[in-house]
Amino acid sequence: MKTPVAILGATGAVGQHFLSLLVDHPDFEIVKLFASRPRPHIPATSWVASLPPPADLERRPVETLSVGAVLASGAKAVFSALPASVAGPLERELVDAGVAVFTNASAHRMDPDVPILIPEVNAPHLDVCPPGRAPLVANSNCSASGLAVVLAALRPLGIRAVHVATYQSVSGAGYPGVPAIDIMGNVLPHIGKEDDKIVAETKKMLGAFEGAAGAGARIVDHSMDVAAVACRVHTAFGHLEAAFIEVEQPGDTASAVALLREFRGHEAAWGLRSSPARPIHVFDDPARPQPKRDVMLGGGMVVSVGTVRRAGNTINLRLLVNNVVRGAAGGSVQNAELARAQGRI
Repeated sequence: MKTPVAILGATGAVGQHFLSLLVDHPDFEIVKLFASRPRPHIPATSWVASLPPPADLERRPVETLSVGAVLASGAKAVFSALPASVAGPLERELVDAGVAVFTNASAHRMDPDVPILIPEVNAPHLDVCPPGRAPLVANSNCSASGLAVVLAALRPLGIRAVHVATYQSVSGAGYPGVPAIDIMGNVLPHIGKEDDKIVAETKKMLGAFEGAAGAGARIVDHSMDVAAVACRVHTAFGHLEAAFIEVEQPGDTASAVALLREFRGHEAAWGLRSSPARPIHVFDDPARPQPKRDVMLGGGMVVSVGTVRRAGNTINLRLLVNNVVRGAAGGSVQNAELARAQGRI
Protein backbone atom coordinates (compact mmCIF):
# COMPACT_ATOMS: atom_id res chain seq x y z
CA MET A 1 0.00 0.00 0.00
CA LYS A 2 1.31 3.43 -0.91
CA THR A 3 1.98 6.04 1.79
CA PRO A 4 -0.19 9.17 1.35
CA VAL A 5 2.01 12.26 1.14
CA ALA A 6 1.73 16.01 0.62
CA ILE A 7 4.13 18.54 -0.91
CA LEU A 8 4.66 21.80 0.94
CA GLY A 9 5.77 24.74 -1.21
CA ALA A 10 4.68 22.87 -4.32
CA THR A 11 4.77 25.80 -6.73
CA GLY A 12 8.49 26.64 -6.35
CA ALA A 13 11.42 25.05 -8.18
CA VAL A 14 12.14 22.37 -5.55
CA GLY A 15 8.42 21.76 -5.01
CA GLN A 16 8.01 21.13 -8.73
CA HIS A 17 10.86 18.63 -8.64
CA PHE A 18 9.13 16.85 -5.73
CA LEU A 19 5.97 16.64 -7.82
CA SER A 20 7.78 15.22 -10.84
CA LEU A 21 9.64 12.63 -8.76
CA LEU A 22 6.64 11.51 -6.70
CA VAL A 23 3.83 11.43 -9.24
CA ASP A 24 4.46 7.84 -10.36
CA HIS A 25 6.41 6.63 -7.33
CA PRO A 26 5.56 3.05 -6.28
CA ASP A 27 5.82 3.84 -2.54
CA PHE A 28 4.08 7.21 -2.28
CA GLU A 29 0.78 8.72 -3.37
CA ILE A 30 0.39 12.50 -3.54
CA VAL A 31 -2.85 13.48 -1.83
CA LYS A 32 -2.40 17.28 -1.63
CA LEU A 33 -0.27 20.14 -2.87
CA PHE A 34 0.21 23.14 -0.59
CA ALA A 35 1.60 26.63 -1.03
CA SER A 36 1.29 30.07 0.58
CA ARG A 37 -1.89 30.79 -1.38
CA PRO A 38 -4.46 28.64 -3.20
CA ARG A 39 -4.41 28.15 -6.94
CA PRO A 40 -6.59 26.09 -9.26
CA HIS A 41 -3.41 24.37 -10.47
CA ILE A 42 0.24 24.95 -11.36
CA PRO A 43 0.18 26.39 -14.89
CA ALA A 44 2.38 24.60 -17.41
CA THR A 45 3.77 28.01 -18.37
CA SER A 46 5.21 28.41 -14.85
CA TRP A 47 7.02 25.05 -14.83
CA VAL A 48 10.72 25.73 -14.13
CA ALA A 49 11.94 22.30 -13.00
CA SER A 50 14.67 20.40 -14.85
CA LEU A 51 12.41 17.32 -14.85
CA PRO A 52 9.23 17.06 -16.97
CA PRO A 53 5.85 17.96 -15.43
CA PRO A 54 3.25 15.26 -14.80
CA ALA A 55 0.67 14.79 -17.54
CA ASP A 56 -2.13 15.84 -15.18
CA LEU A 57 -0.32 18.96 -13.89
CA GLU A 58 -3.23 21.31 -14.57
CA ARG A 59 -5.71 19.01 -12.84
CA ARG A 60 -3.95 19.22 -9.47
CA PRO A 61 -5.25 22.04 -7.24
CA VAL A 62 -2.95 23.83 -4.79
CA GLU A 63 -4.34 24.59 -1.33
CA THR A 64 -3.33 27.15 1.29
CA LEU A 65 -0.78 25.70 3.67
CA SER A 66 -1.58 25.23 7.34
CA VAL A 67 -0.95 22.47 9.85
CA GLY A 68 -4.67 21.81 10.07
CA ALA A 69 -5.01 21.48 6.30
CA VAL A 70 -2.12 19.02 6.14
CA LEU A 71 -3.62 16.89 8.91
CA ALA A 72 -7.04 16.97 7.23
CA SER A 73 -5.47 15.72 3.98
CA GLY A 74 -4.62 12.38 5.56
CA ALA A 75 -0.96 12.66 4.59
CA LYS A 76 1.33 10.46 6.70
CA ALA A 77 4.45 12.22 5.41
CA VAL A 78 5.27 15.55 3.81
CA PHE A 79 8.01 16.76 1.51
CA SER A 80 8.92 20.30 2.43
CA ALA A 81 10.26 22.86 -0.04
CA LEU A 82 9.43 25.75 2.27
CA PRO A 83 11.65 28.73 3.07
CA ALA A 84 13.54 28.17 6.32
CA SER A 85 11.66 30.98 8.09
CA VAL A 86 8.33 29.24 7.46
CA ALA A 87 9.60 25.68 7.78
CA GLY A 88 11.03 26.11 11.28
CA PRO A 89 7.88 26.10 13.42
CA LEU A 90 5.54 24.39 10.96
CA GLU A 91 7.68 21.29 10.46
CA ARG A 92 7.95 20.77 14.23
CA GLU A 93 4.18 21.08 14.62
CA LEU A 94 3.62 18.44 11.97
CA VAL A 95 6.10 16.03 13.57
CA ASP A 96 4.44 16.54 16.96
CA ALA A 97 1.12 15.68 15.29
CA GLY A 98 2.52 12.41 13.95
CA VAL A 99 3.39 13.39 10.38
CA ALA A 100 6.85 12.46 9.08
CA VAL A 101 8.73 15.40 7.55
CA PHE A 102 11.36 15.16 4.83
CA THR A 103 12.66 18.64 4.32
CA ASN A 104 14.86 20.56 1.95
CA ALA A 105 14.78 23.58 4.27
CA SER A 106 17.80 24.45 6.41
CA ALA A 107 15.83 25.35 9.56
CA HIS A 108 16.46 22.11 11.49
CA ARG A 109 19.60 20.69 9.88
CA MET A 110 21.78 21.33 12.91
CA ASP A 111 19.21 20.20 15.49
CA PRO A 112 20.61 17.29 17.51
CA ASP A 113 17.54 15.08 16.89
CA VAL A 114 17.50 15.71 13.12
CA PRO A 115 19.83 13.81 10.78
CA ILE A 116 21.17 15.45 7.63
CA LEU A 117 20.76 12.27 5.68
CA ILE A 118 22.32 10.83 2.54
CA PRO A 119 21.58 7.08 2.61
CA GLU A 120 24.82 6.09 0.84
CA VAL A 121 26.86 8.21 3.25
CA ASN A 122 25.29 7.98 6.71
CA ALA A 123 22.20 5.78 6.77
CA PRO A 124 22.70 4.90 10.49
CA HIS A 125 22.17 8.58 11.36
CA LEU A 126 18.44 7.99 10.87
CA ASP A 127 18.52 6.38 14.33
CA VAL A 128 19.07 9.79 15.94
CA CYS A 129 15.34 10.46 15.42
CA PRO A 130 13.59 9.89 18.76
CA PRO A 131 11.72 6.58 19.02
CA GLY A 132 7.95 6.76 19.03
CA ARG A 133 7.94 10.09 17.17
CA ALA A 134 7.43 10.74 13.51
CA PRO A 135 10.87 11.41 11.99
CA LEU A 136 12.06 14.86 10.93
CA VAL A 137 14.79 14.27 8.35
CA ALA A 138 16.73 16.94 6.46
CA ASN A 139 18.68 16.73 3.26
CA SER A 140 21.80 18.82 3.11
CA ASN A 141 22.87 22.04 1.49
CA CYS A 142 22.96 21.36 -2.24
CA SER A 143 26.73 21.72 -2.58
CA ALA A 144 27.49 19.75 0.59
CA SER A 145 25.48 16.81 -0.75
CA GLY A 146 27.86 16.15 -3.63
CA LEU A 147 30.93 16.81 -1.52
CA ALA A 148 29.76 14.39 1.19
CA VAL A 149 29.28 11.56 -1.30
CA VAL A 150 32.83 12.01 -2.61
CA LEU A 151 34.29 12.24 0.91
CA ALA A 152 32.45 9.08 1.93
CA ALA A 153 34.11 7.22 -0.93
CA LEU A 154 37.55 8.46 0.16
CA ARG A 155 36.91 7.92 3.88
CA PRO A 156 39.09 4.76 4.01
CA LEU A 157 42.11 7.02 3.40
CA GLY A 158 41.42 9.02 6.58
CA ILE A 159 40.29 12.56 5.84
CA ARG A 160 42.15 15.34 7.64
CA ALA A 161 41.00 18.46 5.83
CA VAL A 162 38.90 19.66 2.90
CA HIS A 163 39.09 22.95 1.03
CA VAL A 164 36.34 23.46 -1.53
CA ALA A 165 35.31 26.22 -3.94
CA THR A 166 31.82 25.92 -5.39
CA TYR A 167 30.45 27.36 -8.63
CA GLN A 168 26.73 27.28 -8.04
CA SER A 169 23.95 27.54 -10.62
CA VAL A 170 21.22 30.18 -10.47
CA SER A 171 18.57 27.56 -9.66
CA GLY A 172 20.23 27.18 -6.28
CA ALA A 173 18.78 30.56 -5.37
CA GLY A 174 15.22 29.30 -5.86
CA TYR A 175 12.60 30.91 -8.05
CA PRO A 176 12.69 33.66 -9.32
CA GLY A 177 16.30 33.52 -8.13
CA VAL A 178 19.05 35.98 -9.03
CA PRO A 179 18.15 39.07 -11.11
CA ALA A 180 19.40 38.62 -14.68
CA ILE A 181 21.16 41.97 -14.64
CA ASP A 182 23.31 40.78 -11.73
CA ILE A 183 24.31 37.34 -13.08
CA MET A 184 24.42 37.66 -16.88
CA GLY A 185 28.06 37.55 -17.95
CA ASN A 186 29.10 37.65 -14.31
CA VAL A 187 30.18 35.63 -11.26
CA LEU A 188 28.90 36.57 -7.81
CA PRO A 189 31.70 35.82 -5.32
CA HIS A 190 29.53 35.53 -2.22
CA ILE A 191 26.33 33.64 -1.34
CA GLY A 192 24.93 34.53 2.07
CA LYS A 193 25.57 31.89 4.78
CA GLU A 194 26.54 29.32 2.15
CA ASP A 195 30.19 28.94 3.20
CA ASP A 196 29.20 28.25 6.81
CA LYS A 197 26.47 25.76 5.82
CA ILE A 198 28.87 23.71 3.73
CA VAL A 199 31.38 23.57 6.59
CA ALA A 200 28.95 22.66 9.37
CA GLU A 201 26.80 20.23 7.40
CA THR A 202 29.70 18.33 5.86
CA LYS A 203 31.23 17.73 9.29
CA LYS A 204 27.88 16.54 10.64
CA MET A 205 27.12 14.20 7.73
CA LEU A 206 30.55 12.55 7.91
CA GLY A 207 30.39 12.42 11.70
CA ALA A 208 30.12 9.34 13.90
CA PHE A 209 26.85 7.98 15.27
CA GLU A 210 27.17 7.19 18.96
CA GLY A 211 24.85 5.39 21.33
CA ALA A 212 21.90 3.09 20.78
CA ALA A 213 19.08 3.99 18.44
CA GLY A 214 16.73 6.56 19.90
CA ALA A 215 17.20 7.90 23.42
CA GLY A 216 20.75 9.03 24.09
CA ALA A 217 21.86 8.66 20.47
CA ARG A 218 23.89 11.50 19.03
CA ILE A 219 25.97 12.49 16.04
CA VAL A 220 29.53 13.66 16.74
CA ASP A 221 30.98 15.94 14.07
CA HIS A 222 33.92 14.67 12.04
CA SER A 223 37.23 16.12 13.21
CA MET A 224 38.39 17.16 9.73
CA ASP A 225 38.97 20.81 8.96
CA VAL A 226 36.61 22.16 6.29
CA ALA A 227 36.93 25.47 4.47
CA ALA A 228 34.50 26.58 1.75
CA VAL A 229 34.06 29.45 -0.68
CA ALA A 230 30.77 29.65 -2.60
CA CYS A 231 30.19 31.59 -5.82
CA ARG A 232 27.14 32.00 -8.06
CA VAL A 233 27.71 31.47 -11.78
CA HIS A 234 25.58 31.81 -14.90
CA THR A 235 24.45 28.20 -15.33
CA ALA A 236 20.89 26.91 -14.91
CA PHE A 237 21.31 23.61 -13.03
CA GLY A 238 24.25 21.85 -11.39
CA HIS A 239 26.88 22.98 -8.91
CA LEU A 240 30.49 22.47 -9.97
CA GLU A 241 33.06 22.21 -7.17
CA ALA A 242 36.85 22.17 -6.94
CA ALA A 243 37.96 20.22 -3.87
CA PHE A 244 41.36 19.73 -2.24
CA ILE A 245 41.22 16.82 0.18
CA GLU A 246 44.06 16.06 2.61
CA VAL A 247 44.20 12.41 3.70
CA GLU A 248 46.26 10.34 6.13
CA GLN A 249 46.96 7.19 4.12
CA PRO A 250 49.65 7.12 1.40
CA GLY A 251 48.79 6.17 -2.14
CA ASP A 252 48.61 7.31 -5.73
CA THR A 253 46.04 8.80 -8.05
CA ALA A 254 44.96 5.43 -9.39
CA SER A 255 44.04 4.12 -5.94
CA ALA A 256 41.97 7.24 -5.19
CA VAL A 257 40.14 6.89 -8.52
CA ALA A 258 39.48 3.22 -7.75
CA LEU A 259 37.84 4.12 -4.42
CA LEU A 260 35.60 6.64 -6.17
CA ARG A 261 34.60 4.27 -8.96
CA GLU A 262 33.96 1.30 -6.68
CA PHE A 263 31.95 3.22 -4.08
CA ARG A 264 28.43 1.92 -3.56
CA GLY A 265 27.74 3.45 -0.18
CA HIS A 266 25.97 2.04 2.82
CA GLU A 267 24.07 -1.16 2.08
CA ALA A 268 20.86 0.36 3.46
CA ALA A 269 20.77 2.52 0.32
CA TRP A 270 21.02 -0.41 -2.05
CA GLY A 271 17.74 -1.20 -3.76
CA LEU A 272 16.05 2.09 -2.93
CA ARG A 273 14.26 3.36 -6.01
CA SER A 274 16.19 6.63 -6.07
CA SER A 275 19.63 5.10 -5.43
CA PRO A 276 21.87 4.77 -8.48
CA ALA A 277 23.86 1.54 -8.68
CA ARG A 278 27.02 3.65 -8.59
CA PRO A 279 26.59 7.00 -6.82
CA ILE A 280 29.80 8.40 -8.38
CA HIS A 281 30.83 8.53 -12.03
CA VAL A 282 34.49 9.33 -12.73
CA PHE A 283 35.36 10.85 -16.09
CA ASP A 284 38.69 10.26 -17.79
CA ASP A 285 38.12 13.30 -20.02
CA PRO A 286 39.76 16.28 -18.25
CA ALA A 287 37.08 18.59 -19.70
CA ARG A 288 34.35 16.83 -17.72
CA PRO A 289 32.13 17.04 -15.76
CA GLN A 290 30.19 19.98 -17.18
CA PRO A 291 26.79 21.16 -15.89
CA LYS A 292 25.32 21.43 -19.38
CA ARG A 293 26.33 17.90 -20.36
CA ASP A 294 26.42 15.85 -17.17
CA VAL A 295 23.95 17.21 -14.63
CA MET A 296 21.28 14.58 -15.37
CA LEU A 297 23.46 11.47 -15.03
CA GLY A 298 21.52 8.80 -13.17
CA GLY A 299 18.41 10.94 -13.34
CA GLY A 300 20.29 13.65 -11.44
CA MET A 301 21.29 11.41 -8.52
CA VAL A 302 24.84 10.58 -9.68
CA VAL A 303 27.73 12.79 -8.54
CA SER A 304 30.20 13.28 -11.40
CA VAL A 305 33.94 13.56 -10.75
CA GLY A 306 36.80 14.54 -13.02
CA THR A 307 40.46 15.62 -13.16
CA VAL A 308 41.48 13.58 -10.14
CA ARG A 309 45.08 14.26 -9.17
CA ARG A 310 47.12 13.30 -6.13
CA ALA A 311 50.27 14.94 -4.82
CA GLY A 312 51.53 13.52 -1.56
CA ASN A 313 48.64 13.47 0.90
CA THR A 314 46.44 15.86 -1.08
CA ILE A 315 43.84 14.71 -3.60
CA ASN A 316 42.37 17.42 -5.81
CA LEU A 317 39.39 16.90 -8.07
CA ARG A 318 36.35 18.53 -9.64
CA LEU A 319 32.86 17.31 -8.85
CA LEU A 320 29.40 18.12 -10.15
CA VAL A 321 26.15 17.63 -8.23
CA ASN A 322 22.61 18.20 -9.46
CA ASN A 323 21.52 20.78 -6.92
CA VAL A 324 17.78 20.32 -7.40
CA VAL A 325 17.71 16.50 -7.58
CA ARG A 326 20.53 14.90 -5.54
CA GLY A 327 21.00 18.15 -3.62
CA ALA A 328 17.32 18.83 -2.96
CA ALA A 329 14.10 17.02 -3.96
CA GLY A 330 15.67 13.73 -5.04
CA GLY A 331 17.68 13.56 -1.84
CA SER A 332 14.56 13.99 0.29
CA VAL A 333 12.63 11.37 -1.70
CA GLN A 334 15.51 8.92 -1.24
CA ASN A 335 15.50 9.66 2.51
CA ALA A 336 11.78 8.89 2.66
CA GLU A 337 12.35 5.64 0.79
CA LEU A 338 14.90 4.63 3.43
CA ALA A 339 12.60 5.60 6.30
CA ARG A 340 9.73 3.64 4.76
CA ALA A 341 11.94 0.60 4.15
CA GLN A 342 12.86 0.67 7.85
CA GLY A 343 9.23 0.92 8.97
CA ARG A 344 9.44 4.49 10.26
CA ILE A 345 6.50 5.77 8.17
